[in-house]
Amino acid sequence: MRLGDYHTHHRRCGHALGEIEDYIKVAIEKNLNEIGISDHFPLRAVFDDPQVAKLFKKASMEVEEFPKYIKEIKGLKEKYKDKIRVRISTEVGFYTPGNALSRQKEVLKPFIDDMDYIIGAVHNIKWHESPVIPIRPDEGILREYGEDKIILEYVNKLSRLVDTDFFDVIAHIDFYRIFFHPNNPQYSQDTWQKLLDLLDKIKNKGMAIEINTSGILKGLGSQHPHDEIVKEMIQRDIPLLLGSDAHKPDYVGYMFEDIIEKVRKLGLSHLCEYEKREQKLVRI
Repeated sequence: MRLGDYHTHHRRCGHALGEIEDYIKVAIEKNLNEIGISDHFPLRAVFDDPQVAKLFKKASMEVEEFPKYIKEIKGLKEKYKDKIRVRISTEVGFYTPGNALSRQKEVLKPFIDDMDYIIGAVHNIKWHESPVIPIRPDEGILREYGEDKIILEYVNKLSRLVDTDFFDVIAHIDFYRIFFHPNNPQYSQDTWQKLLDLLDKIKNKGMAIEINTSGILKGLGSQHPHDEIVKEMIQRDIPLLLGSDAHKPDYVGYMFEDIIEKVRKLGLSHLCEYEKREQKLVRI
């Protein structure tokens, strides 16, 4: 069985190592069938504040780098076409369904026909009385707002992402677990139901969710999402795919064989692939 890794990064984002080609070579060495190159979409497309320009350099590529990024992937796709299928993507941080998304779409428009799939991700949360809260280990945030509030606002933001009908794949759907590290969140009946409602919406939209193995590297004890959510996704027949979220070439395909063994036992029979934003299910 040959698998694909649909979530990888490289040095352009400012917090990953290696060139795109390095990731492709490792994928070939690990006998993967496909690799998706999906580096962070430029934050500058949304935020143009010069005071935080240094932060952008460590979070995503610049807008002017994006055409070079696409051109490089297309060249490597041709170079390695006899060894592996290379898919073109980007991980778009979701902020609002209004002006922010419109600006992102404007930058993406010249390249939209090149995209095999577009990943949507939430990396921070905010509600009307709060500052922007980056998702990272922070006991103070939990004490100030409480576990339920953090989870509910993350799920609400993901729900707005799904409502845009723009994205194909949702990344690390329980990324909020980082707030709770090294512990796991305790779901109230309300937060768990909100999460299940979100899964129902994703199913109805025909979107895919990634099983992201980087949660293991972060010391969370399991992949994103954790096993109980994976069970719910499988019960709903939500299309799933694998992503390492690799920020180093060696992490391409990280623990995929172990994950496949686990999800088979949970009842998963197919994974999905994307080409030109068309979804296809493949038996595992």
